[in-house]
Amino acid sequence: MSAAKSNFERLNEAGALDPKHFTEDDKKVIESLTTDETEALIKLRKKMGQVATGKDHMRPNFPV
Repeated sequence: MSAAKSNFERLNEAGALDPKHFTEDDKKVIESLTTDETEALIKLRKKMGQVATGKDHMRPNFPV
């Protein structure tokens, strides 16, 4: 059985963040989010749509 995914992994897979822009301290904060908070960020990304090509610096374009 596989281990549950971390908040950081889930947000990355949802396109809500770009891992290269986050420090280890940032990751610790993200891991402290509740499941509901993480789901809210994933839903927000879906509603806002994907970041335009070449605008990688605009991700997550909402506070994490």
